[in-house]
Amino acid sequence: EDVYGAADFLTLHLPLTDETRGSLGKAAFERMRDGVRVINAARGELLDEAALLEALRSGKVAAAALDVFSAEPYEGPLLELDNVVVTPHLAASTEEAQDRAGVIVAEQVAAALEVALVTNSVNIPAIRAEDMEALGPFVPLSAKLGRLAMDLAGGRAERLTLGYYGGLSGYDTRLLTVAALNGAFQGRADTPVNYVNAPLIAAERGIDVLEERRRACRDFTNLVRVIVRSDGDEVRVAGTTIGNDHRHWLVSALGFELEMELAPLLVFFRYDDVPGVIGRIGSLFGEAGVNIANMAVSRTRRGGKALMALSLDSPPPDGLVENVRAEGFVDEARFISLA
Repeated sequence: EDVYGAADFLTLHLPLTDETRGSLGKAAFERMRDGVRVINAARGELLDEAALLEALRSGKVAAAALDVFSAEPYEGPLLELDNVVVTPHLAASTEEAQDRAGVIVAEQVAAALEVALVTNSVNIPAIRAEDMEALGPFVPLSAKLGRLAMDLAGGRAERLTLGYYGGLSGYDTRLLTVAALNGAFQGRADTPVNYVNAPLIAAERGIDVLEERRRACRDFTNLVRVIVRSDGDEVRVAGTTIGNDHRHWLVSALGFELEMELAPLLVFFRYDDVPGVIGRIGSLFGEAGVNIANMAVSRTRRGGKALMALSLDSPPPDGLVENVRAEGFVDEARFISLA
């Protein structure tokens, strides 16, 4: 009743029950301000149409917009008034609307079955359409970075920190965080992991999930960073997207800066920066029949520690990566599948 006396625009958003039927009747209109505007797109019987007609003719109600009526199709005197806008209560009942609704449902079911993003889900963070246009390419990137970081950390985590820098910092990044968690727990839970239950898995395991956003971003317009902390150690990876096709690009890992496509099959070697290591690793992979698609090498300083990242066309045979480690010229060797 307080709303009736204060509102300039009154919209109805109620289910039809015995208590709500006829809510907007003569008594309600008498309590309203002169010149109020009424909108009803909920249920026709919430509103007393005869009382509304009288209020419109007297000027108590300046205008009304109606999508629903007590009996449909409506053919009453409200249609004769210039200050009434009526729309047909279609509820997606046209052939075109039904076809499109079916396509949307099929697309969302397919996305759910592929453990992809279900954009119309009611139990994941809802992102505005204009924000989704900017964030969309970073959803799969965040998932890949989450999985990569967790794999490099050996699947152990006490805290996950998701950092969003540059232009991304101005958006609602909750969906990117959920995507990173979804990636991090893939293959590490007894049940299938998805965008709905990934945050619950983190909570059940006592993993703290933090977000960091900062406008300043050196070298990149947008950057996503994932930090996994466990037993006092941290694993950090970061990535961005490049080009019109938004390719996923890895720009740092394990404390080294590098630039390479975030491919499905990756191998990382950490070693002393001395001559012969790159050639020897290439020879071992070639002898095993594994083609190296791309290679990126980074080092802390000349003669210091170095990181080699390889993307492969096919998975390495069992034992190949361990054989490289066993030769003694690398400190650490890890094969990571993001496929």
